[in-house]
Amino acid sequence: MTICKIKTIKNNNRMSTQELLQTIYKKIEEGHTEFEIEACGQHDIGGAVWSRGECKEVNGDSSSGAGINRDEDGQLYFHITNPGQRVGAMAMDGVKIVVEGSAPADIGWLNSGAEIVIKGDGGDTAAHCAAGGKIYVGGRVGTRSGALMKHDPRFEPPQFWVLKNTGSFSFEFMGGGIAVICGYDCDNLSSVLGNRSCVGMVGGVVYVRGKVEGLAECVEQVSLDKLDKDFLKSGMPEFLKEIERPELEEELLDFSGWTKIIPLPKELKEKKQPVKEFIKNEWFKDGLFGDLVEDNGEVFGLAETGRARLRKPEWDKDLCVSCDLCLKNCPQNAINKDFTKYVSEPEKCIGCGICAAVCPRNAWKMY
Repeated sequence: MTICKIKTIKNNNRMSTQELLQTIYKKIEEGHTEFEIEACGQHDIGGAVWSRGECKEVNGDSSSGAGINRDEDGQLYFHITNPGQRVGAMAMDGVKIVVEGSAPADIGWLNSGAEIVIKGDGGDTAAHCAAGGKIYVGGRVGTRSGALMKHDPRFEPPQFWVLKNTGSFSFEFMGGGIAVICGYDCDNLSSVLGNRSCVGMVGGVVYVRGKVEGLAECVEQVSLDKLDKDFLKSGMPEFLKEIERPELEEELLDFSGWTKIIPLPKELKEKKQPVKEFIKNEWFKDGLFGDLVEDNGEVFGLAETGRARLRKPEWDKDLCVSCDLCLKNCPQNAINKDFTKYVSEPEKCIGCGICAAVCPRNAWKMY
């Protein structure tokens, strides 16, 4: 099938984002798999796309864009010029997006598996919340890019490659994934990551080439090991090919200027102390509500029994059919059977409600 070309300005009238996305969905349902879109600032292009028809298995995988018709290699292709925000937002596996030129904020927001190529610059919050796929940027990206990247261990980690530099507060609260900031043509910058990068970072890794200043205290900057170098060697040629800068490979694979940033393990600065000791030595005198109620210092467990339960079960003999499901499923072994009578022991019961949930006749009720 021929490439589907969509021009979003006709007779000086601009197609709305809603109209453009609806047109794309319709063309996909008709069997189109490759699009050339001359956009005019419309947002969410190339994002989560699926058929409005009945979900069906595609290429043996019902989890990747249910109902989408794809070409022989299982891909949907989008070639875009002049897009608006959120190019590839929530885009799925099996989608490739190429932007000729730059793109504004939120490229690859919550990317869920797509390959997104921006041949120019990316705006603020690029790769924000990315959870899968690859995002390649052939220029620089703005502030808070890479923030909240994450990694579900069931899938490959998301990758975020940038040829030049990022704005400040990049990789805030990063929880997983891999970022590569090449620092090309950035010798004049005091930091290729801007200021206060990696605030709250708890997972993942950021490979960076060039000067770095103003890192958050929760991370450390260390030298590359063999596995790091092997990763960059394997991924750099593909990245440079996609952004059409293959001539930079030798320069960027000179590892003398590379380091990596990883989160520091959180260390306890003070020795743990029992709760009773903390209350006695450091808590409010006589407790937080000492002027209203006397605090005897008792520490409640994580799951209370007896009178401290939030709920308690009551059994109705007239509804019970003696199936023993409550007896078999109680996690605390709190239910006893005496002939045809069931009793819940208060000192074992935590009020979880499982007995009521499994009972086919509602003989157990929670109060």
